[in-house]
Amino acid sequence: MKNYRLIAPLALLLMAGCSKDFLESPEVQKDPNRATEVTADQLFNGIQVKTYFLQEGSLSRTLGIWMQSLAGTDRQTGSLSEYEIVETDLADEMEEVFIQGGLVDIKELRSKTQAAGNRVYAGIAKFHEAFNIGMAASLWGDFPYSEACSDVETPKLDRQSDIYASLQALLDEAIADLESGEKGTTLASSPVNDVNYGGDARKWAAACHSPKARLYMHWAEVDPANYSRAEAEAALGIASPADNYQAKHTASLNEEFGYYTYQNQRDSYIRAGSHMVELLKADNDPRLALYFDRDGAGQYTGAAPGERNVNASMLSAAVFLNPAHSFDLLTWEETRLIQAECAFKTGDESGAAALLNEVRRGIETRWGFDAGALGDASGLTGDGLFDAVMNEKYIALFLNIEVYNDWKRTARPVLVPYGGGNPVNRIPHRIYYSNDERNANPNIPVPSAQPLRNENDPL
Repeated sequence: MKNYRLIAPLALLLMAGCSKDFLESPEVQKDPNRATEVTADQLFNGIQVKTYFLQEGSLSRTLGIWMQSLAGTDRQTGSLSEYEIVETDLADEMEEVFIQGGLVDIKELRSKTQAAGNRVYAGIAKFHEAFNIGMAASLWGDFPYSEACSDVETPKLDRQSDIYASLQALLDEAIADLESGEKGTTLASSPVNDVNYGGDARKWAAACHSPKARLYMHWAEVDPANYSRAEAEAALGIASPADNYQAKHTASLNEEFGYYTYQNQRDSYIRAGSHMVELLKADNDPRLALYFDRDGAGQYTGAAPGERNVNASMLSAAVFLNPAHSFDLLTWEETRLIQAECAFKTGDESGAAALLNEVRRGIETRWGFDAGALGDASGLTGDGLFDAVMNEKYIALFLNIEVYNDWKRTARPVLVPYGGGNPVNRIPHRIYYSNDERNANPNIPVPSAQPLRNENDPL
């Protein structure tokens, strides 16, 4: 008690001596462990990781369940298979578009590379901005973009069509930057950690043409002139499966493929989707064993929406539950199939069939299948040919978010939804904005005031 009586007045005296000015002194604020400068390559590393996270995380799983490539078989994934979704379900994903390797860091990387005169590196940064924001606008529709990551505290929602126009222009800039070959001096050796193309400007330029084609396709339902625009861009896009833009992973801790990590944490949540399994079985498609493992009875089985069958086949341990799997984000296969769809829509059925055959031969070579294992489309015409092109795209883009955008535009694949009825009306056509963003930004409407469809997806 005596010690306490002596210490208390001393503490009060010391506290009185710690003025506000003292606490705000630059010397006190210094943190020797805090980085004072983040390099361009450090920013780029985070941007690559964030891009992978967005493409192979909850968005991929949710949309894979709705597209019946996967089945949600336990707890929240079972609810997703019945289209029960609220604004908190994908809130993190909306926010991750902007933070910790998102748009904030991409804009900083663009600033640094442009200031250094490294147009090649700036073009790579612009590709990532267009790729990620294009994905966001395709799912949420109107989206904070032009005023995001700025001094504006409550950024507006830009119209979906305005965002797409901005991204097409941005990709044109990126291509011009990449084709210039200019690297300046201070960052001339960067990016040192480009795990996709090793800084190869030619490959990055081709990769920019592929999302241009993809973005044009998103508007073909509204304006069929976009088929010709998409076809022209796809012809300049990714030139071979060896140049596919992929999420790169290793078996090292924190570098594993997202589905591997998820399955290890939630073993019963995801199984094979019945539509994908039955489609592959019907065609005797060798990708059945590539995508899935046999169930406990030695069969390949899928679960239907709402079935919650945890005994159905799992993703393949050798490929899609391999921690080091390189996951396709933007590919030669997609690019060529865009050309095939465009050829069909513009009246060139023989060209569409030839492109479909080219893709099938390329897939056979890539995965070591027998020549001709995926069939010959040469005799197909009309709706049969169109269905074959879109089914091939559905299968080839397994787990890729883009399958959902294709379905919204074409109603392919033809799915039987949970509870029956018309899948075009039953399956959701967009996802809700983040509740956290809505609480902080009055420009975000409440769920009941949000549209059921986006601007490029009319009734």
